[in-house]
Amino acid sequence: MKIKFFVALMVAGVNGLSQTSSNSSRPVMDPLSFGVILDDPVTKQVVAKLDIPYLEDTKGSLKLDIYSPPGLKAADKRPAVIFLNAIGDQLGPGQRRVKSWGIYTSWPRLMAANGYIGISMEADGSRIQESIKGLFSFLSEKGSHYNIDKNMLGVYAASANVTQSVVYLMNENADRGIKAAVLYYGNAPSGPYRKDLPVLFVVSEGDAAPNRYNGLWNEVLKNNAPWTIKMGTGMPHAFDAYSDNDEARKIVKETISFWKNHLEPVPQPSWAYSKARDVLGSSQMKPEKTIALLKSMSEEYPNDVSVLNFYATTLRHEQKNEEAMAIYKRVLALDPLNVDVLVNLAALNYVAGKKSEAEGYVATAMNTGKMTRNSYTQLAYVLLVGNKNSEAAIYYEKSVAMEPRGLDYYNLGCAYAKDAIKDKAFAALENAVKYGFDSKQQFDSDPDLAALRSDERYKKLVNALK
Repeated sequence: MKIKFFVALMVAGVNGLSQTSSNSSRPVMDPLSFGVILDDPVTKQVVAKLDIPYLEDTKGSLKLDIYSPPGLKAADKRPAVIFLNAIGDQLGPGQRRVKSWGIYTSWPRLMAANGYIGISMEADGSRIQESIKGLFSFLSEKGSHYNIDKNMLGVYAASANVTQSVVYLMNENADRGIKAAVLYYGNAPSGPYRKDLPVLFVVSEGDAAPNRYNGLWNEVLKNNAPWTIKMGTGMPHAFDAYSDNDEARKIVKETISFWKNHLEPVPQPSWAYSKARDVLGSSQMKPEKTIALLKSMSEEYPNDVSVLNFYATTLRHEQKNEEAMAIYKRVLALDPLNVDVLVNLAALNYVAGKKSEAEGYVATAMNTGKMTRNSYTQLAYVLLVGNKNSEAAIYYEKSVAMEPRGLDYYNLGCAYAKDAIKDKAFAALENAVKYGFDSKQQFDSDPDLAALRSDERYKKLVNALK
């Protein structure tokens, strides 16, 4: 509602342009005359080429303006930022084309002052998507004539322009030269969001009515989309034109930095590639790549315990248990009293149903005198995940006997709950709360506690949680 009110206010200002100050021919209230609030002396040297046709057909001709940095040579190619017109031009009496508004002449100039090509455009309100597609087709075919690198494009859409701009940007057929998008104080778009297009979404406090943007971050997370959401605290709608203060200027500077991060080459490091670093960087998201790297490293460093241990543990996490056991045994041959390896071998043998072998590894580990609370917890957790609940409970009991901790009591409660041993489960969960593990969300969402939820004791316990 606030955006509609603000647009109506601007229209009222534009329609009242015939009322001028007695001391000047310029209207006193001209909302469209104000440009971006960040100044740069180089803007005075920017070269502007105006009214270049980009789409001509039987329905008419649409034009764009190109703002270039001073001193460009014919062979130079620069990234470009397009200031999208996704509302169309209303060409009634006294109306101005969007690309002539102060904000759409100054922003492209500012980007040109920063070494980019700045572009503003006309659009036909009856065919917005066709207008936007036509502009990017023009840039793809003829952009090089204007020093534009068609593969390095940024876009800006603000206010009412956001809705139709997002329709284009999130479409799988959007121009793949677009590498970064900035959306200012518009409506929160519905998903899905692309995972391959970085977006900076700036909310103004003046637009942040209750519940208006509640679903925005959820949509970002649901799509794993590379969005940055910036809250413009204290900023009104159209702050980049009307908030003549340093806080607004900082947001504009952040915006330029966002484009720079995605449109300019990333400096390459001076150090050599490291497989070990690559393993650490890929282990969470790309397990198969991690395993392949570790296999290679285990051949390069056959006697390195750290490599072999990491390799075996990764295999275990991916439930490649037989392979993991083989690698752990290689480690044990090099380091026979390695407690972590003994514990992992015990856990894997328990999961494989080889109880006597498992207990043998536990006994060896205990004989080292180096078994800690963490050792028992590590063993118990693997067993809990592997659905060896009674064995998990045994080792969690040992862990909390050495040092009571809320998380360990909680997992102990889960082990008992999975085997429907309710009295012991509730006793453990009450201790979990006592020692600080008191997340109501965790209790209510954990499937391990399903057997307890119909019990009045569970309701009483959970109702007291945060």
